Amino acid sequence: MPGTMTCVGIVYGLLTSLSIGAADFFGRRVANARGPVVTGVSMQFVAIFASIVSLAIVPSSFSVGALAIGAVSGFGLGVGLWGYFGGLQRSSSAVVAPLVATVSAVVPYLYAIVRGSTPAPLAVGGAAVAIVGLVLITLGGGRVAHLRSGLLWGLVSGLGYGIGLSVVIEASDASGSWPAVGQRLAACSLMLAAAARLRVDPRPPAGLRLVALAAGSVAGLSTIFYLLGVEVDATSTVVTASLFPAVSVIVGRVVYADDVGRRQVVGLIVVLAGVILLAVS
Repeated sequence: MPGTMTCVGIVYGLLTSLSIGAADFFGRRVANARGPVVTGVSMQFVAIFASIVSLAIVPSSFSVGALAIGAVSGFGLGVGLWGYFGGLQRSSSAVVAPLVATVSAVVPYLYAIVRGSTPAPLAVGGAAVAIVGLVLITLGGGRVAHLRSGLLWGLVSGLGYGIGLSVVIEASDASGSWPAVGQRLAACSLMLAAAARLRVDPRPPAGLRLVALAAGSVAGLSTIFYLLGVEVDATSTVVTASLFPAVSVIVGRVVYADDVGRRQVVGLIVVLAGVILLAVS
């Protein structure tokens, strides 16, 4: 029954959003203590194993091309993760998360148009609505430096994620989870290279190793939930998974005392509406 499949997709999408929020909950503790690079290494390393597990869950046909596409995508995702936690470390989740959600949704859509897809009016409207929400967030209060930092890191993260997600469009449906394996391997390698370049010990401190393990585990779960949901009902999964900024903002406000103004809350709601329109177009 279509109704049942839609409900299952909604559940998987919500589990994806909650997993991303849980990754924020654990990951920000590591980021605050050792920075975004160490956080990225920890999360991507553990997520490699989660992506390998997903091979047994999602029908996947191996090919060198699929693995290569995933590897190229993984560099974008690595930059996205680094930028995301870098932004959360310096600014409010109410500024960073909505911007990341908008840019990471708009970039793949623009890429699809460049490849020949016809722009859907609903998606164009969704992008416009999301931009209005971002303007509300930007004008929603807080120190200018605080906002600028969040916007800069959020833009870097959104572009990284957006480019990473765009490249995956080139993968065939038959490849299943193999691009995800390539993504995680490449993203972890990128984070390790960044740690070496910056002369940073990539290992989380002794007191936070279990926290880092938890962050990577739930980040990996988000991938599995998303893949399972897309297999059942892609539209409902994508739409509900796009609600992750709301979860991130709640975690940031309740756990990390992020500065969240009333106008920024309104802006977040507007951004979510725009992202949802993009997702269903």
